[in-house]
Amino acid sequence: MSNGNSRTKNPSPAPSTRSRNIPTRTENNSNASENNALRRDPNARISYFDPSNQATLDRLILSADAPIEGDGEEENAQATLANVEEMIEGYEWTSDDIIGRKVTRGAVDLIEARLLDELMALEKANIHSFLESDDRVAVVMKYMEDAIAELDAMDGLISTYKIHLNAVGDDISYIQSQNRGLQVQTQNQRALLAELQNLLRTVHVDQEALATLTQESLEKSHSITRLEEAAVQLYKALQAGRDTEMAATMERLQEYRTYNSQFCKRMFDFLSIMFIAQSKLLLGDTSGLARGSQSRPTVLPHRDLESYLGRYSGLMIYLREMDENIYSKLCATYFSAASDLHGTQIKALLSAHLDLVKKAAEDETDQAFGIASIPPASKATTGMRRAGTLIRSPMESRQKDREKQSDGHLRASEVFGLFLEQVAMLIYQENDFITDFLQISDSGFTFADYMGLDNYFRRQAARSAGLSATTLKLIRGALDLIFGFLPAELKSWLDAALAKDSMEIVGILAFLERFLIEAEEKGNPFILNLLEKQHSRLKIIFDRHVTEQLKGVERTKLSSKKRKGVANFLKHFSAYASRIENQLVGANNLEIRTNVDSAYEKIVQSMFDSLKQIAKLEGEGEDKGQLNYHVILIENMHYFINEMSQLDVPSMTTFIRRAEGIYDENLSAYIKTVFRRPFGKLMDFFDAFDRAAKDTNPTELTANSNFNKATLRKIIKDYNSKDIKKHVDVLSKRVEKHFTDMDKSADEGGAVPSKVLIGVWNSCEMEFVRLTEAWSSRISQWYGDSGLALEYTVAEAEAAFRRQKFGP
Repeated sequence: MSNGNSRTKNPSPAPSTRSRNIPTRTENNSNASENNALRRDPNARISYFDPSNQATLDRLILSADAPIEGDGEEENAQATLANVEEMIEGYEWTSDDIIGRKVTRGAVDLIEARLLDELMALEKANIHSFLESDDRVAVVMKYMEDAIAELDAMDGLISTYKIHLNAVGDDISYIQSQNRGLQVQTQNQRALLAELQNLLRTVHVDQEALATLTQESLEKSHSITRLEEAAVQLYKALQAGRDTEMAATMERLQEYRTYNSQFCKRMFDFLSIMFIAQSKLLLGDTSGLARGSQSRPTVLPHRDLESYLGRYSGLMIYLREMDENIYSKLCATYFSAASDLHGTQIKALLSAHLDLVKKAAEDETDQAFGIASIPPASKATTGMRRAGTLIRSPMESRQKDREKQSDGHLRASEVFGLFLEQVAMLIYQENDFITDFLQISDSGFTFADYMGLDNYFRRQAARSAGLSATTLKLIRGALDLIFGFLPAELKSWLDAALAKDSMEIVGILAFLERFLIEAEEKGNPFILNLLEKQHSRLKIIFDRHVTEQLKGVERTKLSSKKRKGVANFLKHFSAYASRIENQLVGANNLEIRTNVDSAYEKIVQSMFDSLKQIAKLEGEGEDKGQLNYHVILIENMHYFINEMSQLDVPSMTTFIRRAEGIYDENLSAYIKTVFRRPFGKLMDFFDAFDRAAKDTNPTELTANSNFNKATLRKIIKDYNSKDIKKHVDVLSKRVEKHFTDMDKSADEGGAVPSKVLIGVWNSCEMEFVRLTEAWSSRISQWYGDSGLALEYTVAEAEAAFRRQKFGP
């Protein structure tokens, strides 16, 4: 409203028009009547563009600026109120909200919007009336239209100019880019020219270097250094030319490749000859052996040969990279020469060491668990061979004459350890040497690395440093090619050594297992495979050896007619175990220790079973068969305990305890049996008395006719001190007969009392003293009031046995 009024107050350019719009009072009255008529229509809209409404508004504005005094003021105020009322009657002043309440906010917003619209229309009408009232406006409008047309024409020209300028700008940009391209091209061409010049310098090899590769000596150390330096130039040229096909370099590179092939062939020819020459120089007249301490043969070391050939290790790297075909041929040539060298040395070493092996004495080879009394003819006819011997090896037949003439002084296992140590050392040293000399490794070390060349050449060399599968297979099997003869030679030597002394197989297995552990620690698969094959083969021979011992025990059990004394296999077992243990010093953590202990278990069990079979009870009661059974077991167990206790072998402890149980059991039974003949009446009486005393009243027992005083007096009457002496003398002769060694002493001219006889006699004395004390105790307890007692005392019994004391 305020904006509308302010605009109305401004003087209009056409005052006549403005005065024409102001309504009079009469008009107001008529308008009022018209408005009253319109009031009846609530939907009628008041238009402020109507002349009457416009007059009303002007009057209201003018009246606001200049109030009328008196009644006129009152009439104007009423008319104004009437007009305002008419204006606002057409609006809905209230509206329902969502809950039926009336709000008046909507009517006010509508009035404000409509007043703004009417004000805008009024301004447009005023401008229109202003323009219509002045003729100059048309002229101005004409000029403005002409100016706009001119501007449109100028805009078209400017667009044309812009198009031409853009085209010119593109041409300028193209020219500038061409200029920059020419500058970059010029720089690239300069760089390319520099690279070409550098490449030409790189692929250029001095004629002096080429002459060196062709004519320089390959033998002297300083010549080898010059060859390496000359080879560097050729190497760099060929490496740099690997990725180029430039016509400027192809002809020159082809020439260098020819020089490279000639130099590699020259190296192959020279080194092939030197391999053989240096080997012959090392072998000399002694097959590469020397005499060490105690005249034992030793292999001459290869230090001089390795030092001589080691000078060519750098050129070997060059050869491996630049001509793999010749490199593989040279490797094969060296393997062949090295195989001949090592073959000659090792075969001579094995032959010399075989002469050092001591042949087992006849008594040692006869330590089979068979029957010593079998005549040779019987052995031949039955087809049996001694247990503990092996089938003759092929090498033994070839060297039969040599063995008859030469016999060493060392055990086979000791000799085996001596030469195997040297052989293993040769293999380890050869493996290290060929790894360095022939560059047999996976490290990718190149000639560029060896000579310390720039990184470019190292990268070029690394790209082509690999070898073909055929060459790799060749060099990885180097030790198999060089020492391929060794398994057969080692087998022949072992067979020949075991033919001299089959018992040495245990010591040989112990040495094999020690070297197997060393080979595993050093990670040498060739030695590991070599020794594992021999170990498996010898393990089978050892198992066969144990089986032969068991068969020998079995044959003794079935064929022996001698039912007295220590069994033949038991005598041999102590010597057998002693020899075995001498070969197992320091072998407690090896597999052979477990295998030997297992063999002991089988053999001892077989011997004990055979002893029981030999001493089999042949009758009941007190007869020769029963005593013979106990005597054999007592003698053999006593011998076994004494002999095995001296060995101090932990695994024998179990067997000794088992033998002690058998000994005690049979000794007790033997004493009870042998006492029955001289002291049978006393023993039977008191044994029966003890059995009856368990279930009978003491009074009733002594009243029994079998156990009364008269019966006791009659029995003890026959056992006075004289009788006891007589019975003990008879007993001593009988026991001595059972346990006296049949061998005669040259000095004493009589039977030699054995340890078992002394032990048995002492046990007899202790048992008789115990029985005497027990019998005296029974008499005192049950017949104390009768005054009865034994006719001899404990002291008299001890004196009687002491008179017959055996031994010291």
